Amino acid sequence: MVPLLLCSLLFLNVLYESKSQAAQHTNFVIVGGTGDLARKYLWGSALRLFVENFSENNTFSFYAGARVSQTDGDKALNDILNSNKCDSNDPKCEKLRPKFLENAKYVVLKYDENYTNLCNTFRTEKGPEITIHQIFYLSIPSSAYQSVTHNIHSNCRHEKISSTKVVLEKPFGLDKESAAKQAEVISEHFHDDEVHRVDHYLAKSVSKQILNFRAKNREILDELLNGQFVDRIEIVMKERIGNKGRIDFYDQTGVVRDVMQNHLTELLALVAMELPVNISDCKMIEDYKLHLLRQVKPVSSDALLFGQYAKYVEEAKDEIKNIDQSHLTPTFAAALLQINNPRWRGVPFILTSGKHMDERTSHVRILFREKEFCVSGCADGNSTFTKYPRQLIFQIGHGPVPSAGILVSKSLFNPSWPSSMKELPMTSKDSAIHGQSPGDFHYAVPVVDTQAYTMVIHDLYHNNRESFVTTARMLLLWEIWDNVIKETSLTVPRLYKEFSPVNLNFTVDGLKLRYLGQGQSEYSGKFDGLEMPNFAVIPPLFRNKTLFCKPLKDLVKVLATYIFKTAENAIKERNIFHIAFSGGNTPVILFKELLGSFPLFPWEQTHIWQVDERCVSQKHENSNFLSLHDNLIKFTNIPYFNIHPMPVSFAGKICAHESKGDNLYEDMINHLIPAQVFDLILLGLGTDGHTASLFPGYTHSKKDKRLVALTKSKADGNFDRMSLLPPLINNAREVTVLVTTKEKHSILQKISDIQTRNKQYPITYVSPVSGNMSWFIDIEAWLGQ
Repeated sequence: MVPLLLCSLLFLNVLYESKSQAAQHTNFVIVGGTGDLARKYLWGSALRLFVENFSENNTFSFYAGARVSQTDGDKALNDILNSNKCDSNDPKCEKLRPKFLENAKYVVLKYDENYTNLCNTFRTEKGPEITIHQIFYLSIPSSAYQSVTHNIHSNCRHEKISSTKVVLEKPFGLDKESAAKQAEVISEHFHDDEVHRVDHYLAKSVSKQILNFRAKNREILDELLNGQFVDRIEIVMKERIGNKGRIDFYDQTGVVRDVMQNHLTELLALVAMELPVNISDCKMIEDYKLHLLRQVKPVSSDALLFGQYAKYVEEAKDEIKNIDQSHLTPTFAAALLQINNPRWRGVPFILTSGKHMDERTSHVRILFREKEFCVSGCADGNSTFTKYPRQLIFQIGHGPVPSAGILVSKSLFNPSWPSSMKELPMTSKDSAIHGQSPGDFHYAVPVVDTQAYTMVIHDLYHNNRESFVTTARMLLLWEIWDNVIKETSLTVPRLYKEFSPVNLNFTVDGLKLRYLGQGQSEYSGKFDGLEMPNFAVIPPLFRNKTLFCKPLKDLVKVLATYIFKTAENAIKERNIFHIAFSGGNTPVILFKELLGSFPLFPWEQTHIWQVDERCVSQKHENSNFLSLHDNLIKFTNIPYFNIHPMPVSFAGKICAHESKGDNLYEDMINHLIPAQVFDLILLGLGTDGHTASLFPGYTHSKKDKRLVALTKSKADGNFDRMSLLPPLINNAREVTVLVTTKEKHSILQKISDIQTRNKQYPITYVSPVSGNMSWFIDIEAWLGQ
């Protein structure tokens, strides 16, 4: 009898406690709820949240908000929900999934009144005794944050709501100024503790174990993690995928803004920050991170390298109209970061990330110095006690290991594992891991490997700030990267072959990074004793076309590389390369660079043409062809029949109209060049605005379909000329204009704002129909000094 009574009392007590718990309801709104991120990650994570937390006293409503019609939105959401199934071994999920589907609906969120209608339902759908929370996950472009947060604040802040959370996805601005502005706008409506900026890399299972592992091995790691023992730290994110379908976004961001300024620098902070006494104290962890980030020096332009996979520009042509920026967009970058504190002074932190790489991996790799030397009984004759490097690796995702985890060289120390991790033996099929045999590592993985966005939603619901970035931290991250992003905005990235980027290998040279096999510019920021302005003041475009502006030596290197890559691509696609060179002295320095830096230039498959020629014999000192021959052609192995001088001297006559040399050259072009499309035409710019041999006063009727013509000029010896005409020039795939010397500054100013054709300045007639145009202007010409 007593046991029965006791059980009854216990049951009543449990019943009383369950009824006394305050009931709560959460409205979870995904703005952009039918988009790519929502489809791939957010709805599956929402299902997991529901399964783990739903009860009679803890209920949910889920909303997908978007701008499409109710009918289209219902269908899109239904397709998404049907694609998110439970695991076959999860009976609880199978049981609750129908309930989840009942509580998920689509709502139109296009106009202000749509937010009013949605949030009015939050007032009435539950009884007065229920606490209501609301979460707005903004899976939309950041440009829409201002209007959406205003609508949420204006319509959804009423007395029945206990808490409001707004979730933001990167990019958090494109520079420090825009990030600060974004934060300021959002702070007008929401407190910082209501705003959750997602960094899903912080939510990855191994990222969450970094501090736990450090704490579990605090004593030995506090001794080892410093400049005395650490040689370098590598933070790597390599992807096999490219940017197809995302070119417009990537042209705006590039790899540095996309992952290095945020994900990889956040991982740096987790590894390098001092370890708090209490790693469960989120406020203390945040303070320690902020302290560390203040000690990270801003990245130097000498410590940053760029690359771009070879097909990027071709992909851009299929997706966007203006690809001028695409030529400069980095899809790979490597950076050297320094931390100015006693622990890390002198230790290089090498951050690398790239698309279309040879493998998919993300990891933090700490390599330790060898400080002990072997004199006798050395393994394999090595002078150190260990055959392989000593290293500690946080394998965040993918890579050479069976599963994301933590690896410790057995020769380093015997680790203690947190209870949230389990040690696994390496299988014999694993051949090599980060340069070592699998058997040389201690290896452990998280007991539960939760998908990153599932953890983001979990942390969001449970008020855990680990997966989110505060305003203060976001602005400090921009402090590290803002200046260097602006300074290098005109840097031409090195092209690399997809999935085989061997030409991106680099070396650490003091505090600088250098690609192997090619020297870099030693430009120090001074020119002829004058302090140069920050390159950030130079715009990316001139006359709405791509602008490259550098000191002459560096500029010519960039242009020569541009020509070499264009030739490679042309030969790869069409097995031939047609280039036309303008006359004058300007190209001579370019010829020397092509000959000196590109010994493998494909001259045998190249056809050389002239843009213009004076009406003189080929032996005359003023002959453009003589200069072209003596400074370039005679030093190459180009076949004789691939050289096409303009026939200004024909049948003993110089530019005689009856000889029709211009018609002859036009016939040669029609015969040898399909559709009259040159691969690349190099032009110059005269101080009077002429280009090719088109001089002030030149006009061209749209009805005139000629490709080549004889022209007249009162300048430069009063020679008549032969010249390619705008219809042919504007039909080229690539048109480049090389402008040098300070004497050209005045004409650059005059033509900078002219948007239409102006017969006083024939250069204004050059505007490719479907090809690209690029201006290569040296600093002297740009500044006029």
